[in-house]
Amino acid sequence: MSQIKKQGRPKSEEKSRLILQAASRLFLKDGFTKTSMDGIAKASGVSKQTVYSHFDSKDVLFQSAISSKCRAYQLDTPEVFESASHEPGITECLHKIGRQYIRLIQDPETVGIFRVIIAEAVNNAHVASLFYQAGPKRSLDALGHTIWQLGKGDLTQEKANQLAIDYCALLKGEFHTMLLCGIHPAMNDKHIHEHVGQAAEKIAVLFAHYRNK
Repeated sequence: MSQIKKQGRPKSEEKSRLILQAASRLFLKDGFTKTSMDGIAKASGVSKQTVYSHFDSKDVLFQSAISSKCRAYQLDTPEVFESASHEPGITECLHKIGRQYIRLIQDPETVGIFRVIIAEAVNNAHVASLFYQAGPKRSLDALGHTIWQLGKGDLTQEKANQLAIDYCALLKGEFHTMLLCGIHPAMNDKHIHEHVGQAAEKIAVLFAHYRNK
């Protein structure tokens, strides 16, 4: 699989950042299919060759844009899950991750890219797969691993992964569908705390049930 090419000098890292920012704007504005590497090069003020020197393909660049957004909410790095796993209990751990998850999925740019994916997926399942692997799948895998660690050997990885899926489903619930449809506003901090708390408590009950079986 193609990988992001390693960056060396600060100047190179700055160009990579500019390319990624320009690509993110274009993917959001025009969608994946209509966005070209030529257009990204022009928008970022570099040559097409420079774009390819940082990112092997448009697929890699698109997935990097998705990962970058997740990273902005600390949901694309093992550190946040490692930190959460040191909370006093499963409920507190899920609270910490859940609040960031809600803030991510209701971010205007995230909502926008979800709508782009939905619109393009009918004729281009490939872009939906790229999005899923770089965003939801990666976060689910990390959450599943964290829950498994909290199980301290009393929980199988399969059960832990299922709890991760169930938790994210509870967090999104009806809210996410209504948000994407434009008929529900983003939650404020108070509502996020309440919503996440309810979902976390339900998963904590299932977690205890599976550990005691």
